[in-house]
Amino acid sequence: MSDDVAVGPARTGTDDRWGHPRQLWMLLGVTVGLNFAFYGFRAFLAPYIAQAFFAPLGAAAAQKQADLLSSAFLALMYATPIIGGYVADKILGETRALAMSLWLAALALLLMAWPTLPGFELGMGLFALATGLGIPLTVLVGRTYPADDPRREGGYTLFYLAINLGAFVTPFVCADLVGGRYGYRWGFVAAALGMVLAALGFQWRKRRLDAILPATLQAHGPKAAGWVLLAIAVLLYPTALLLAFPAVLRWAMYALMGLLVLYFLVSCVRRGDRVQTQRYLALLMLFVALVVFWAFSLQGVTSLNFLARDYVDAPFHYTAFQSANPLYILLLAPLLAILWPWLGRRGRDPSTPRKFGIGLSLVALSYGVLVYAIDHLRGGDGHISWWPLALCYLLQTLGELALSPIGYALIGQLAAPEEASLAMGGWFFGVALAYQLAGWIATLTIPAPAGGAAMTGLADYAHVYGELFGWGLAVAVLFLLTAPWIRRLMHGVH
Repeated sequence: MSDDVAVGPARTGTDDRWGHPRQLWMLLGVTVGLNFAFYGFRAFLAPYIAQAFFAPLGAAAAQKQADLLSSAFLALMYATPIIGGYVADKILGETRALAMSLWLAALALLLMAWPTLPGFELGMGLFALATGLGIPLTVLVGRTYPADDPRREGGYTLFYLAINLGAFVTPFVCADLVGGRYGYRWGFVAAALGMVLAALGFQWRKRRLDAILPATLQAHGPKAAGWVLLAIAVLLYPTALLLAFPAVLRWAMYALMGLLVLYFLVSCVRRGDRVQTQRYLALLMLFVALVVFWAFSLQGVTSLNFLARDYVDAPFHYTAFQSANPLYILLLAPLLAILWPWLGRRGRDPSTPRKFGIGLSLVALSYGVLVYAIDHLRGGDGHISWWPLALCYLLQTLGELALSPIGYALIGQLAAPEEASLAMGGWFFGVALAYQLAGWIATLTIPAPAGGAAMTGLADYAHVYGELFGWGLAVAVLFLLTAPWIRRLMHGVH
């Protein structure tokens, strides 16, 4: 099975612009607006929750509650694409599901500006449900290309750059310019504006995208949208309520993960295809690496964000560190896009499993840098300089570039054609599990109530980050050693 069968309809020609299908550029514009909105509020989410809703509990307790609630929300947001992928495949069709997702997400961001915790949680619940329906965006990028088109991998590289262009700009706008001056509530409104622009851009060109898709991938009946909206309305309050009980949400996600594995297991048995079964096994192995990597890397949302706020001396607002990762990606992704083919021509391009091991090694080393800085480079005030944290983000970004962009294309190569959106949803679910683990890890960095001094707080960070350094290197070595076996399970996919 090849990538073109999985994600690209068989077409003989395209309406190109600047070397890629015209509709790709529209989707990239939607991607910029969508990620402007998401990374805009994510930059200040945990500190905002601590300050706005839990400040009376005290600094340590407020930070713990903020870590748990923000991680639970972000985990739920990445879990819903499993169901959203099924709805897009079987009920709405991919383009209508994406359009509905964008408009509902804009409404959700306005609800998140509500000054009460119940209203805020309703907004988070609606945003999580809306995000689930947006999973076809990643798949549609591949569908804009004809069968056997070698430009598809380049299209996904542009897609990744579009994500990070939106992510780089928005902390300065939503968190600093708007949120820092007028209050973070208005940062959600600014993020909503970015989502509205994405929705308008997609709605404007949606028909042209529909025209190049097979009929089986489009809307499945005029009443489908009404039934889906009704289902979202029914699920909204239970979803918001679930956010108030992170432990219940965690077990619900484990159950959903079990059902997902069971679905693909039954699918493999019914299909009776040994090659496809082994490819799904390879995906499962890489899925584990993905979860470990993002559980470490996503500390940027929680513990690293609080570390920057409380213990890092920098000549800029602490939320500016949220732009470090996308800035590094914008600078380094084109270089790595050149490096991998250059190594390939010389027979030295690492296989996908080996790249996952490299990514795990780099994210582990990033925490080694912070441990060294905390132990040896503290100033007289007990703080550290800004550059170790900037270097930490650089190493994490290099690790991300080693494994994340190829993950999108990997789904199309390893998943069965009729399960592409659902498999992509499962891949995103790995990030959901990682957010859950990241939230739990972040709570371990919070000093005991009897502490509170800068030296004590940094010691807690150093202890946790030292554990991440050691365990991360161990998992990385394991994947590097087993890479040849995993590659054999992939049956020809590099």
